Amino acid sequence: MKDHLRDYATAAFRFYAKNGKSAENYKMKIYEEALENISRSEGGSGISKPTESAIMAAERAVNGKIAEIKDMEAVELTLAELRAKNRVDIVKAVEYVYFTEPEGEVDDIKTKVHTAELFIPASQRSIYYWLRQARQIFSIERGLRF
Repeated sequence: MKDHLRDYATAAFRFYAKNGKSAENYKMKIYEEALENISRSEGGSGISKPTESAIMAAERAVNGKIAEIKDMEAVELTLAELRAKNRVDIVKAVEYVYFTEPEGEVDDIKTKVHTAELFIPASQRSIYYWLRQARQIFSIERGLRF
């Protein structure tokens, strides 16, 4: 049976890592980019004194990315819960497998699991089990059915 949330949760963990590992910083980045783009289109001199319409447009830009933000927040809550339960082994597995950049053209989970297996140390079976636990916690935090 295929884990129907595996791909979604995996993508959320990778998105989190790719975008600075902070939902709050990601929101600020979207907000500031929107202000800067609006300022440029209006012929302004930067984001130091944005107009009310520019602020509203920046807030709309953040709201337009709410799904991504909620994913990042769910990842943060997942990692916080795992750390609170002293499950650093699972956190390490997530970091080795989902937070590292691919070494070649193909992003191969098996290779990353093998790397995690060597450095944690743990068996492949344990690594896969831990990743599944992290995905399940993510799904609960995100409010998804599994």
